[in-house]
Amino acid sequence: MSSGGGPDQRPPEVTLVPLRWWQLVEAAELERDVFDVDPWTPEMFWSELAAGPSRYYLAALVAGRIVGYAGLAVTDDEAYIQTVGVHPNLRGRGLGARLMIALLREARRRGARSCGLEVRTDNHAARALYARLGFVDIGMRRGYYQPSGGDAYVMRARPIDTAGYGAQLDAAWSALDERDAAAEPDQPATPPGGAAASDGPAGGGGAAAPGVPASTRREGAG
Repeated sequence: MSSGGGPDQRPPEVTLVPLRWWQLVEAAELERDVFDVDPWTPEMFWSELAAGPSRYYLAALVAGRIVGYAGLAVTDDEAYIQTVGVHPNLRGRGLGARLMIALLREARRRGARSCGLEVRTDNHAARALYARLGFVDIGMRRGYYQPSGGDAYVMRARPIDTAGYGAQLDAAWSALDERDAAAEPDQPATPPGGAAASDGPAGGGGAAAPGVPASTRREGAG
């Protein structure tokens, strides 16, 4: 509650937790809201979690409900962002950036030296976020997204195992914290199920890392 007795208008409190198998149906339902083309099926989520220790998936929860998710694959010293999705009503508030930072921190913890991803060529907000997190274009995959046939840029951040890169992630996270703390009271976040409250294209991001990725997919993953 606010000091004036009215409802708290700051962004809703979000908790990041490991995605579990019993949450996959809910995650797949959100997937259909997030992606109007080429959504993952529940079976595709299952196959990712079934891959075992090489995968790391997070769910973002508000009041116990999934409002975002993200997945990472790590093999030897190479990491790959499998997917990132944020509920349409909560885009523009930095949740996608927080999920990305959390995955990159885990990749570093596991000893990865580089991290790659694919992103739709028309997803400008996502590409802006990735660039601020150190990703650069290294190629293009035409017809990558199926069945729509959409093209993808291939991006990579390297090296990510340095103290400097860790400091970059910490600064981006701190900027999001500062943004949340300074949230304007006349711009309330709408919880899932309410009217749309997006304040940016395709998603959120803070002062140091604007933009929420609408979609990233590894080759063969979706």
